[in-house]
Amino acid sequence: MTANNFDLKEYQRLALDRFSTFLRDTAAMGASIAFYKATNLPFRNAPTVAEGTPYICLRVPTGGGKTLIAAHSIGIAARDFLQTTNPTVLWLVPSTPIFEQTVAALRDETHPYRAALLQAFNRNFTVMTKAEALAMSKADATGGAVVIVSTIQSFRREDDSGKENPEGLKVYEDAGVLMDHFANLTQDQIIPLDLVEGGSRPVYSLANLLKLHRPMVIVDEAHNGRTELSFRTLARFNPSLILELTATPQTEHDPAREKHASNILYSVSAAELKAEEMIKMPIRLTTDADWVKTIGAALDCQKALEEAAKAEQAETGEYIRPIILFQAQSASKDDPTRHTWEKIETYLVDDQRIPKEQIAVHTGPRKDLDAIGDIRSDKCPVRYIITVSKLKEGWDCPFAYVLCSVADQVSPVAVEQILGRVLRMPRAKRKRRDALNQSYAFIVSRSFDTTAQQLRDGLVEGAGFNAMEAAQIIAPQQNLGFAEADASAPYKSDPLPEDAAPVVAAALARLPASVKSRITFDSESSMLTYTGPMTRENRNLLHLALAAVPKVGKAIDRLYAKTNNFQTSAAEEDDKPPFVVPMLGFRKQGELQLFSQEHFLDLPWRLDQCAPSPIATRFRVADNSQTGQIDVGDKGKIEIAFAKKVQGDLAGVIQEPTWSLARLAHWIDLGIAHPDITKPSAIVFITRAIEVLMASGIELQVLARYKYDLRKAMAAMINELRGQREVEQYNALFAANAADFAVSSDLSIIFDEQTYAPNQPYAGATKFIKHYTRLVGDLGSSGEEFDCALHLDRHDKVRYWIRNIDRKKSSFWLQLPHDKFYPDFVAMLTDGRILVVEYKGAHLYESEAVKRQIGSVWAEASGGHCLFCMPTNRNFSLIDKTIG
Repeated sequence: MTANNFDLKEYQRLALDRFSTFLRDTAAMGASIAFYKATNLPFRNAPTVAEGTPYICLRVPTGGGKTLIAAHSIGIAARDFLQTTNPTVLWLVPSTPIFEQTVAALRDETHPYRAALLQAFNRNFTVMTKAEALAMSKADATGGAVVIVSTIQSFRREDDSGKENPEGLKVYEDAGVLMDHFANLTQDQIIPLDLVEGGSRPVYSLANLLKLHRPMVIVDEAHNGRTELSFRTLARFNPSLILELTATPQTEHDPAREKHASNILYSVSAAELKAEEMIKMPIRLTTDADWVKTIGAALDCQKALEEAAKAEQAETGEYIRPIILFQAQSASKDDPTRHTWEKIETYLVDDQRIPKEQIAVHTGPRKDLDAIGDIRSDKCPVRYIITVSKLKEGWDCPFAYVLCSVADQVSPVAVEQILGRVLRMPRAKRKRRDALNQSYAFIVSRSFDTTAQQLRDGLVEGAGFNAMEAAQIIAPQQNLGFAEADASAPYKSDPLPEDAAPVVAAALARLPASVKSRITFDSESSMLTYTGPMTRENRNLLHLALAAVPKVGKAIDRLYAKTNNFQTSAAEEDDKPPFVVPMLGFRKQGELQLFSQEHFLDLPWRLDQCAPSPIATRFRVADNSQTGQIDVGDKGKIEIAFAKKVQGDLAGVIQEPTWSLARLAHWIDLGIAHPDITKPSAIVFITRAIEVLMASGIELQVLARYKYDLRKAMAAMINELRGQREVEQYNALFAANAADFAVSSDLSIIFDEQTYAPNQPYAGATKFIKHYTRLVGDLGSSGEEFDCALHLDRHDKVRYWIRNIDRKKSSFWLQLPHDKFYPDFVAMLTDGRILVVEYKGAHLYESEAVKRQIGSVWAEASGGHCLFCMPTNRNFSLIDKTIG
């Protein structure tokens, strides 16, 4: 992922939060229960790997920054599951180019990947290749985190045909340089290791070294390594956990056919990527049966985009050089008419007079991209890249805007390898010109609809998008049965920017005669007039011709819909007002501020002023506790014992010095996240808590032996104290400062299509008419919440409504003592008032009094402009009563 700063995107943070919670729950209750708690889905053990091994997948579509998530996951796993400051990580990638790219980034002091490791381990970590790991020193292995990056192929003893793999065998060979790692091992440590043939000592191999250190395994692009051979290879290293990252995880589970479904812990949606300005959407598709016309249209598109890019650079200083990716046909001795890369290159050079230096070919014997240092440099002339099946692996250039395919069909592989490259947004930031926020596809085809469906299927199967989102990304407009549009009637557009007249006039003059004869521009009203129904092709031509005009895209799309008499839902209304919702404010020193925890909590929290005595009842030394003990008769106990065994194995590898009170307090503090407490304050409290236990008769060395259980008890006690403090001070604020709450238009959120970011789009058969955006987010197709949404959609006094997405920065929220409260629905009424609805099942209603309290405070502070209600047990008449 290209990044200009080290900040995580919201969806990346949410994915990592889910990963962190899963690991903490796994340590407490086992992977199966932890996964079901997170997803309501059954957990499947990885084949051939030890039962109970946490094995999960984070699904991130193309362009979402999987590798940055992977880099941050290491520190989280070390803290929340492995409970060590020096984990070993085996980071497996699918190919040599991606291996080289990943290693370079992890070693680059300015790169976000390395910044993630620095954040977790300071400088106490090492990044290694497999070749370097084959000679790893014991100081490296035990002195800090070790991240070994490699392809999975180079760790296999045999290839797919069963033949020995010389490169992979090096991992399992006896090597004297690794001898020190195996000195003074206990018998329990030796038992799982491979022994020298006919002897009793361990093989001094990298494979055995990894077994000792119980590596966390990261599998990048996991869909490329899901064979039985790959899983057997992983099992040889006795992994502590396996994290897969991919856009297209395996969802079918059929072990008899070697299909093992991934345990998908979290899925990122295309809407989330769009809201974070990571991808260019939608994809504008044009088809034609003639390959010359198709290429010509793509070239026209590139020229128009380049004009738009120059106008953008003049205003913002950002350099963009739009690039076309041509997908040619493979050569065939039996068919000399095929459109090969040579034929396309010849056509571009001889017929279109394009300079050769602007063309790069990357297929077969030609690997032009390998010779280009930085394709994003303003000194690079390349504007056209020709390939056949795929581009250089690991190649990434957000300047790629246009896919032009003359191939037989658009397959999922082509979408993954080629179309996926045109989705990435330059600098992950929307541009002022709509044309530069979209992608373009020109495909040789006789059927627009068939090709559109192929692209949708490819986005789902090859790029990891949700099927509902793919339908939105590439969706031809259709006449829904209304009266035929008048072929001679003029239709006017929305006004264009007043200062755009010269640009518009010049652009329209360059249009083909068939389009120019239908469209005129009135400089006084700044409106376009189009005669008769507008075709998709003409709409796309207008988009490209006017690409340099800011904010012209919506005007063209509305004109297109108007000329064709298309039915529109609330999401497509031309005059839809902004959906503005006031947030709750609190007056502090005369200034109205967004109400948050800082208004009732003094930070940092002085934890050292709290009594540590409750630790005596929270922590007990279990007489029958034994690190790694496994009850083979109980699956749940096996999985819980797995976590303890991993932690015990890792502790056993490190020869720890004698524990002191200060060292134990520092170790416990490192494993407890407390952003609201200073480190000195936390250390003082933890030290006093340890002293309480020692005063009760437990020796320091015994506490050190059970340090993981002690840290867990300490964290639980701190969380309970934090919760008590938050509730007490929250209630005190409302009791003493109720008059200081208010709402204001200055403190508002605005719902819109761009920033609305559902994690899982609604896929039910019922069509909602009044939902404010095209996608309805995170809503089941049945159930009580669905019925509540349907009631709002059919209510006479509701103009629009929107499904409020939990924990998104673009959503409406109210502050609670411990967290933020995101109500289920927000509605704009026909009289302009705002209604917020939180639906609760009857079994939860009584426990949600604090939400009803803050909702009422928000409504009362608005002076009648805002309304709040919490219906339960399908009593939707409460909504009617609240609206009045």
